[in-house]
Amino acid sequence: MNSRQRSVLIRMIISFAVFAYIGYLAWQQLPVFDFKVIIAFFTIYLLCAISEVFIYKDPDTYVIEDEDRKSYLYLQLSFLVALFYAAIDFVEYHYTRVYSLEPAIIVTGFFIFLFSWVIRWWGFRSIDKYFNPRVAIYEEHQLITWGAYKNIRHPLYLGAFLSSLSLPLIFNSWGALLITLCTTIPALVYRINIEEEFMLRHFGDEYARYMERSRKMIPGIW
Repeated sequence: MNSRQRSVLIRMIISFAVFAYIGYLAWQQLPVFDFKVIIAFFTIYLLCAISEVFIYKDPDTYVIEDEDRKSYLYLQLSFLVALFYAAIDFVEYHYTRVYSLEPAIIVTGFFIFLFSWVIRWWGFRSIDKYFNPRVAIYEEHQLITWGAYKNIRHPLYLGAFLSSLSLPLIFNSWGALLITLCTTIPALVYRINIEEEFMLRHFGDEYARYMERSRKMIPGIW
């Protein structure tokens, strides 16, 4: 097991302990339907996250430069704020929960979440050892323009966006949807702009030609 796999596995063990405790409290306090939704989300989330342990690979070379500008932190915070509000809205306050849309809206959210994981899995497999949560470049770095990166330049960000979008649907929280649209999209655009400036500086004309024949995140649109 490489260093990234150990790191992810440790985080998943901690997450499992936290989720198990929350699930126990939910079992005592929530209606049966709400409890099932919470447990289903935690189970799928953990299974998807654990599966990524076996995708990560240690790079063959070292990072020679990175320029993250706290963009990864912004993405993580936007996700956590939306998740926290959605969960609280679903199980406690119901400020923006619309019961008439259930269970269809919740099922739709789960499908989007699973689809986002498929995209992320494909992206991880395509970028392989060059994946880094920061905007970074390795020694002898090769530009990836195949697999998930053939037609769009940021499939992992597309997966992250769909995952964030699925949360308000799973927890039927329109307030969380507003938070997601107002925080996650700007954070993604900010990070994409940083990354593309960074890649243009390092790959020059090769990346410029790649930009001409591909889209940022949504095939045929943007």
